[in-house]
Amino acid sequence: MKQQWKNHKPLLAALATLVVLLAGVVLIWLAQVRPNVGKGRSEIITDFLRAELIHDGETAEQVFTYDKDILTIGLEFYLPGAQPSGELDVVLYDADTGEELARSVGTMDYIVPDQYTTLGLDPAVTGQEGRRYRLTVTPHYTTDAILAVGHSDGVALWKEQMSVADRAVDGTMAMQITYQRIGGYLTRFFLVVGGFAALLAAFAVWAVLSKKLALHRLVFVLVLGFGLLYSFVLPPYAAPDEKYHINQSFTLACRWANDLSRDEWRMGKVPTTTSFRRVGDEDADLQDENTTVFTWEEFTSELFTTTDQPFDSHQEYNELQTDQNPLLYVVSAAAVFLAYVLHLGFAPALFLGRLANLLLFAALAALAVKAAPFGKRVFTVAALLPMTLHLAASFSRDAPLLGLCFAFTALLLDAAFGPEKQKALSPARLALLLGCGVLLAPGKLVYLPLAALLLVVPAARLGRHAKAKKCGYLAVCLALALLLNTGLLADTLHSGAGEQTETSETTETTAEATNIEDTDRTPKGRPEERDADYEVEICTVNTTENFLRRLYYFIDNTRDPAQSELDFWVQALNDGDVTPAVLEQSFFLSPEHINEYNDISDFYWNVCSALLGTNVSYGNEDAFYPYFEQGGPVLAYKQLLGLDGTQTYFAELGLEVGSMDDRIPLDRAELAKEVEAARATRSTQSTADEADKTTYTPGYILRHPVATVMLFVRSAVENGDHYIRTLVGGSLSYYTVDLAWGWVVVLYLLLAYAALPVQGAALAPCGKARGWCCAATVVSCLLAVAGCLLWTPTHYETLYGLQGRYFLPVLPLLLLTCLPRRLAAVPDEDTAQSHLTLALALVQAGVVVNIMLAVIAR
Repeated sequence: MKQQWKNHKPLLAALATLVVLLAGVVLIWLAQVRPNVGKGRSEIITDFLRAELIHDGETAEQVFTYDKDILTIGLEFYLPGAQPSGELDVVLYDADTGEELARSVGTMDYIVPDQYTTLGLDPAVTGQEGRRYRLTVTPHYTTDAILAVGHSDGVALWKEQMSVADRAVDGTMAMQITYQRIGGYLTRFFLVVGGFAALLAAFAVWAVLSKKLALHRLVFVLVLGFGLLYSFVLPPYAAPDEKYHINQSFTLACRWANDLSRDEWRMGKVPTTTSFRRVGDEDADLQDENTTVFTWEEFTSELFTTTDQPFDSHQEYNELQTDQNPLLYVVSAAAVFLAYVLHLGFAPALFLGRLANLLLFAALAALAVKAAPFGKRVFTVAALLPMTLHLAASFSRDAPLLGLCFAFTALLLDAAFGPEKQKALSPARLALLLGCGVLLAPGKLVYLPLAALLLVVPAARLGRHAKAKKCGYLAVCLALALLLNTGLLADTLHSGAGEQTETSETTETTAEATNIEDTDRTPKGRPEERDADYEVEICTVNTTENFLRRLYYFIDNTRDPAQSELDFWVQALNDGDVTPAVLEQSFFLSPEHINEYNDISDFYWNVCSALLGTNVSYGNEDAFYPYFEQGGPVLAYKQLLGLDGTQTYFAELGLEVGSMDDRIPLDRAELAKEVEAARATRSTQSTADEADKTTYTPGYILRHPVATVMLFVRSAVENGDHYIRTLVGGSLSYYTVDLAWGWVVVLYLLLAYAALPVQGAALAPCGKARGWCCAATVVSCLLAVAGCLLWTPTHYETLYGLQGRYFLPVLPLLLLTCLPRRLAAVPDEDTAQSHLTLALALVQAGVVVNIMLAVIAR
């Protein structure tokens, strides 16, 4: 009976652990998650700047276009006096058919001024692309106090004008629309993820107590299992700088696809300021690095999508990559390329890329645990830290880099301090040691000292020609490091220097603006009543705004376009979000005007005058008309764009003319959306101003030693908690998901416990080799700090970009070689390893729940 109990003890303990953890998950769901199932997602259509009074029975109206569902409408009110009482009728109609779609009746006593008052619609309105709505707001007062409805100061860009009692108001009604609610999905996601975390912890209990699973295999399972959970609760784009790593992986996959494509176009070398992804690989909800519960829903709902795009489909994006070194992106890019070949959608491609990195790290972490002759606890805890798993389950190059560093460190310790110091390593073990070192060396230059530690391995362990092997190994490491990081080295050495070369040519324009023909003919698209003075103004003065005014005047038949639209497109041209060629194309080849230019004279009068402020074909018909006769407006327009005079004309404005867009017709509204998306993307990119270009270079440090010391002091005082958190994972994502400090303390206690040596251990670092290991660890840490210092602008108060995770690759070696041997306090290694693994599994289950609660609270 006692033996049977002993045999079933691991299973019973695992079941008891599972029951307790599941009960905890359910209780947390009841207390913290269920109240948030009504969490909604809203967007402001127009914001509040001014207000218009609405008297009793008057109706405020606003026509607007909206594509998504409309669950609630929020309106912003201003109270000019006392709190009004009565009812507020809000009705939503289809603006084209007049059909009533939904209504809401609210009580004005609950209106809070200067913030959005949300009114639920009955019923909710299902969205349709491009659908136009008419919203009416009618108050019925029971007191003398009245409301004022908020609106923008002037009609908002791309929006329509509001009215009150059929009286036009110079503004657009301030509205906030709720278009999505999370509902029961939140419950399902939380319980599934929490339940899986509990199951993993229970499995760890069974595996440890039953001793039926080797430690390295258990580590592989736990890393893979918890890593998958991290990949869902912190989905793609959530890891630090992951958007740049994703861009690099997808660009590399596109390059491979392009190399195998039959397309004549070749990608060539892609600068780090540009990225490539497959056509359609965009999802604003997924690409928002600020993870919310709606990101979870979007990611899981799109996980099994497919696409009709060919594998070699590509689209260029004005988005940054990390650098020009592709080495650490090969695995994730291969997974993305596989998704291309299988025609999987954007979300599956993101998932496969992350999964590939996670599998690679899990395998290398398991190898480290298996190969380590001592300190297996250290490698176990290092592999299962929240920060490690977060990086491993992402596109970050730190995923393969951490795995390589851990595996190399373990193999190195075995070769240098293992039990068979006088016996040569097996060919497979030697190949693994050299391979890991060669691959990690060029990954990040600051870890070169770690790779160089092959020098401490006894010659006997390397077999014949040991010195030649060491020299060859170091030469390969150094060559790869320099070859693959040339751009980074150049930026570091010449961070403050830059050369600009300008070439200018003095050429004459093909025609003068004053050559516009004076004729009684009224071409299509030209304002019927000519304004000679206005034409002279917009055609003779070469400015970007005048180019825009010509487009509206000659093509859109508009004499006074809204200044907000002019400002929008001027900024788009100056920012490079659109070219003059594409912008004019969106005017005359728009769906509205595409069929208006079948006459040669109409085309050149309007399109050419809009482009250059003159009709260049006048008097030169033989040079221009054949292009139109052969290829219509498109070929004629391409000829105009290629003229030297056109290039010079726009070069004076600092603009490149560009080339036509493949889309014909080209909708200007769609082009405006692309410009806004480019601006939104650029707002998340880091750009340096002039003040940021003067950094802590070696020369500056020598001239200002006191300022440098004070920089470190301020950094330690102000950011010390950040460095502590980001080493173990107390702050995740873009350091916006914080774990409770209790978890951080527990994680550091587990690190300390893992580092405690075993009493009377026969194997341990010793002698000069140990000293070299300590020195390499310290130098790598100092190089990481120095790299941040070199990039820190001199006007910064603290170090730029330093994070605790930069020390993770050398953490195992630091704990195993730099701590004094007098700390030996662990009587039995197997028992200590079992206790540590159990604690890590339980802590990880709690951390996963903590992360979910932090995201839900947003």
